Amino acid sequence: MAAWHFRQGKGVNLRNLTSALSTLNEHKTLAIGVLAGFFIVFSLKHYLKEAIVLALLTSIAVFSTIYKRFMRVPPAVELVTFATVMVGIAYGPVTGALFGAIITVVAEIMNSGIDAFIIGYVPGRAAVGFVSAFFPTANIVTLGLLMSILYNAVAQPLYAFQSDAELRFKLLAFVIVNISFNFVVFSLLGNFVRGIIV
Repeated sequence: MAAWHFRQGKGVNLRNLTSALSTLNEHKTLAIGVLAGFFIVFSLKHYLKEAIVLALLTSIAVFSTIYKRFMRVPPAVELVTFATVMVGIAYGPVTGALFGAIITVVAEIMNSGIDAFIIGYVPGRAAVGFVSAFFPTANIVTLGLLMSILYNAVAQPLYAFQSDAELRFKLLAFVIVNISFNFVVFSLLGNFVRGIIV
């Protein structure tokens, strides 16, 4: 009697195993994807934090320009400079410069605001990412303020040389609002974000 129960139990387990293997075979692409995902996560786990930080800073920077299409907010209110400074501080001058240049182009494309003046924006943000990397322990508010001034000094001369007085007034308004906004952002979030990423 005991032997019969043992054999029956073994048969039930074999049937369950066969059913599980059949289900696995049906969804082998998903199973391989999950296994590959686990392999990648465990193989590159020391890069996982960097990937998450860069993805979050990219999202913040791009969102800070996209919402302006739907809301009446001045274009000087942006988080691209903030994100670029943080990347420069955390990952060095080359990564900071590349991030600043690439994210500026991406943000302008996503915002449908790309124009000829981007030739000033891209080197301006690249300079911010590059220079900020050399001051990782500086006062973050001062650094943010100086990097905002640097960005505007590199990016805005094309506007400054326009003969249109209204355009020059818009430039002045942009610079004042941009530097002031970045001062506020770095004051409120700078130390907190730097503490997380560095």
